Amino acid sequence: MVSPSAIVMLNMGGPLTVPETYDFLKNLFMDGDLIPLPFQRVIAPLIAKWRTPQIEKQYADIGGGSPILKYTEMQGAGMCELLDELHPETAPHKPYVVFRYVNPLTQETAQRIKADGVKRAIAFTQYPQYSCRTTGSSLNELFRRGRAGEMGDIEWSVIDRWGTHPGFIEARFQIN
Repeated sequence: MVSPSAIVMLNMGGPLTVPETYDFLKNLFMDGDLIPLPFQRVIAPLIAKWRTPQIEKQYADIGGGSPILKYTEMQGAGMCELLDELHPETAPHKPYVVFRYVNPLTQETAQRIKADGVKRAIAFTQYPQYSCRTTGSSLNELFRRGRAGEMGDIEWSVIDRWGTHPGFIEARFQIN
């Protein structure tokens, strides 16, 4: 069996259901890469508890949770289908979603990547701009899990500034 080439799509994520909002916010405020706080382990849960009611209402207003997992999975499947066609020499391509603050978390996806025997992977950040805080936090966590041996031996590539690529800019802002 040929090991798949992984497309690992990184993002913050969002709670799938309203009751997951507190855990999402707690994980977000606990992330020292994103928001370094003094006494973070004490303060982060308090901030999350304070913010949860307002954010729960916002998720309730858009249908009861974040749609980002659904759309990220669709995007990944479509991208891998196209990559299999355009680059059969590196096929099969398999999408993986890694969210920083809700499932599927990095650790969970790292275990799947290792079990699938992945040897080549592209970390593809889904953030619309590069930031040391958001993009950096996701890439740092991926690196920490890899260094801990949780993914096996993988040759990595990274796409982290796609929003500044001339081809994207031309396609996005082309005036007909």
